[in-house]
Formats: sequence, C-alpha cells, structure tokens
Amino acid sequence: MKLNLKYNATKVDEIEHARNLPIENCIGDTSVNMLATFLMKGLIDDNGVHGVSRSVALDVIDKYLEENDKNDLVLEIMEALVNGGFLSRELDVETVKKAKASKIAQANEELQNAI
Repeated sequence: MKLNLKYNATKVDEIEHARNLPIENCIGDTSVNMLATFLMKGLIDDNGVHGVSRSVALDVIDKYLEENDKNDLVLEIMEALVNGGFLSRELDVETVKKAKASKIAQANEELQNAI
C-alpha cells in the first residue's frame, strides 16, 4: 500500500504548531498520535482533497499496518517531506529502505540458522 502524501508550508507549519517543535524533531516522534497528525495534514484522499480527519488517518494507519510496519510508514512520511523540501534532499530514503530490508533479511537468516 503506497500512500498519497504531499506536504506544503501550510501543512508543515500546522504540524510544527501542533507539537511546538521543528519538523525535523517531529519526524522522530513515531507515536500513533504523531503519525496520525502527519497523515491528517499530508494525505490526499481519493477525491483529491488535501488533508483528512483524525478518524480517517487512524483507519489508514490500521490498513497500512496490515501489509507494512510502522517503520515503513515513517519512511513514507519522510520521503514526502524530502520531496517537499522540508527535510534535506540529501537524505536518500530509498537507500534507507534498502538498508532496512537488508538488515531484516540478515536477522531472519540468523534466526533460521539458530533454529
């Protein structure tokens, strides 16, 4: 499941005001509350409307987590923030995703060898 996320200055400002922190610090908070806030502000719904209600954001999180994990969700949010220019464009989220997949594969292999 790929999310349609887009952030602009208005949405990032709203997120920063909600937490009273700069966006770089907000992305470090991976609580469900913060993830819902990121989705509420950045998700574009099926009708092309930018922003969704808290209940829709929480439903999207539940559906997303059926196929992915919370770290994947954080990476998707980070990628949208990088694309919007709100996090450094030097941050290569695809490389982070590949490194995560490699580490998970390595851990699974080690578990299999231990059994």
